[in-house]
Amino acid sequence: MRFTGLLLAVVGCAAAPRGEAKVRYVIQDRVLHRIDDKLFGHFMERPSWGETGVEGGLVPGTRDLQPGVLERLRQMRIPVLRFPGGTDVDYIDWRDMVDNVPGREGGRPVTVGHQGHRVTNNFGYDEFLRLCEDLRCEPLLVVNLGDALLRRKPVKEAALHAASLLAYCNAPVGAALPAGMADWPRVRARNGREKPYKVRFFQVGNETWFFPEKMRKNKEADVEGFYLECLSAYVAAAREVDPSVRIVADAVSPKIAGLIRERLGDQVQYLVEHHYVPWAIRGVQKEGKDYPVGKLTEEEVWNAWVAIPNSVNGQGESVIGGLSLAEARKGGVRAALTEWNWNGWWALPRETPRPLNSSFAKGVGAAGFLHAFMRSGDAIEMACQSMTVGHGWGITCIHADREAKVPPYYMPTGQVTMLYSKYHGDGFLAMSAEGIPAYEQPFRMGGIAPRKKVAVLDAVATRGPKAVFFHAINRSFNDPLAVSLDLSAFGDLGGRAVLHVLEGRLNDEPREGEPREIGSIGDREVRFRGRVLEVTLPRRSVSVVEIAR
Repeated sequence: MRFTGLLLAVVGCAAAPRGEAKVRYVIQDRVLHRIDDKLFGHFMERPSWGETGVEGGLVPGTRDLQPGVLERLRQMRIPVLRFPGGTDVDYIDWRDMVDNVPGREGGRPVTVGHQGHRVTNNFGYDEFLRLCEDLRCEPLLVVNLGDALLRRKPVKEAALHAASLLAYCNAPVGAALPAGMADWPRVRARNGREKPYKVRFFQVGNETWFFPEKMRKNKEADVEGFYLECLSAYVAAAREVDPSVRIVADAVSPKIAGLIRERLGDQVQYLVEHHYVPWAIRGVQKEGKDYPVGKLTEEEVWNAWVAIPNSVNGQGESVIGGLSLAEARKGGVRAALTEWNWNGWWALPRETPRPLNSSFAKGVGAAGFLHAFMRSGDAIEMACQSMTVGHGWGITCIHADREAKVPPYYMPTGQVTMLYSKYHGDGFLAMSAEGIPAYEQPFRMGGIAPRKKVAVLDAVATRGPKAVFFHAINRSFNDPLAVSLDLSAFGDLGGRAVLHVLEGRLNDEPREGEPREIGSIGDREVRFRGRVLEVTLPRRSVSVVEIAR
């Protein structure tokens, strides 16, 4: 990892840059709620259209990850990793991703995805689960619920089939299995793995909120009731294989969420939400009227793109809501945001100029998601950023070359989550602030909405047993921000801290002498006297100040 020079004011009474007001935070030694490590998870999707995900990160012709991809994965400190889908998961047979399937001749077949595209199964379940052990992260497996919801199979048959994957992963050799289930533990042993993988998290279906319309077209008389029947059958089949497994499910609607709580109780541990913004930007509006894209400045685009997600509190800081969070706060379940990212692009006529097309702006915007998740850590226990490895879409964490001729590199949205995964505490701290500058963001760009007030500096604080962490997004396009942190509540901290900061360039394509990687994370020791730490955060940056306790 490269390191860059940092702009720092490191002691006691350092002055703010000329013309700039100093922002003051008082961090209290009072935990408001827990921050779970799984908030900083990832989604290793294996799609088939426009992108093949992790399949594109393999050494060509093998089942092995490219060494550079594997090394970057090891650096990320991933707590939970979701696999394999995604939209395609409700259209595939999990058995195609393992060897020695009873009754099947030959090796793993090629899968046809939901849009008719073909993708190999070289990176299957054994490869994925061995990778999770290498990375010391929790796997989250997603299974096909569409077979049941759309009546492609009888409900009990579809549920038994899905639970067979859990038997392959978790059941000991010789275990008693549900009636009609093949001896999947012995298949696993034949594939070189005698002991169980001990998968803890099992997601039933993906984005099933899209299925009610299809179910109605199938003349399903009671959509909610049949959804619950299918989910109940899957949960029962999974728990017959492994009673300890933790079930992750889509709530679909408030009515479904209530039925899950009423009828399944503690059989479902997580309700799912997905968050992507802004999707295709086909034009720009201001005050309800079309606005010429060519008149936008780089700064105006930046200010819109970093003001993510689309909810703010009274201070203009990023927050988030949703059905799963509302249900989690009622008790009994937790929210799992198993897909999210700054996912958007200019979708304009070729001749239309783009004032700014910056992956680094997307990365700073993604940090707003993380702050929103942390602020809702009382409800959210798990989040998986999409997508971990890829070669075609702009939301990959690690960009790989399918031919393995160009070394892999990080993209900024993934670097933000990696930064926070490495440096955070498990307690979300109370904090007050003075002097936070703000700006108005007047434009609508795709899913990005106008806002009267956006905080230029969006910050949260966490603590662990060995350190206090101050997490800060400096959204300013032009100016560094001088920040004063009052740490009096913690007594004598020893006067030493480390500033970890992600900075980057605005241009995606490297100019002469520039590296392929757009963003870079740097570290520098900070010394301070007394109980006030003063630091200047670079413009257009995401920082974590780690203060040793």
